[in-house]
Amino acid sequence: MSSIEDAITYPTESDDWIVTVLIGGVMLLLSFLVIPAFIAYGYLVRAIQSNLDGEPEPPTFGDWGELIVDGLKVFVVGLIYMLIPLAVLGFTVGTAIIALLTGSDAGAAAGFGTLMVGLLVGFVLSLIFGYLAVVGIVNFVHKDSFGAAFDVGTIREVGFDSDFAVPWLISVGVFLAAGLVAGVLNIIPFLGGLVGVFLNFYALIVAANLWADGYLAATGGGDGSGQAGVEQTPV
Repeated sequence: MSSIEDAITYPTESDDWIVTVLIGGVMLLLSFLVIPAFIAYGYLVRAIQSNLDGEPEPPTFGDWGELIVDGLKVFVVGLIYMLIPLAVLGFTVGTAIIALLTGSDAGAAAGFGTLMVGLLVGFVLSLIFGYLAVVGIVNFVHKDSFGAAFDVGTIREVGFDSDFAVPWLISVGVFLAAGLVAGVLNIIPFLGGLVGVFLNFYALIVAANLWADGYLAATGGGDGSGQAGVEQTPV
């Protein structure tokens, strides 16, 4: 089984990896224009598929129309999964505002308490449904079917399997590390934000690698011995 090091260095396996990361970073930087964000999400689909197919190198950009369509699908999948957390947050904020508008001390206390509890519950739900959304996205890519993103049986099988959960947790760590580095670089104004988008895209490629390998291991489609395999040692 490959080490975590191999997963982290996976994006550099391609001769064109610098160009790929630069393009991806620019897409994230311009994500406020919407279409670039879809392109970045579309690349995620392509990267997951490449890993599921056992390709030793990350894919390159190309066929931009397909990237946009796939990226839109990923966005919709993620949005559907986050409907419940968003509804909870919306209800919480609305209730808190109503309580605060009463102008009384009791109303203010109730509003603040409701807001804090609601934000905590919303955060926990966001983590849970965000995790399930990742499983759904990988299944959607694997089966090339939008409906597969909501296949309860597969979501349950993969989501409750440590073979997928561990690589997912490592991918979260990779994103956090990228954010930490960007935060340190913010000592120089704007540098952290600029470098951060490229670090985040690099982390996205690493995550695609980890998620695909974990999915294959959890579904019996692979033994976790591919490029993205994460070494697990007995505790």
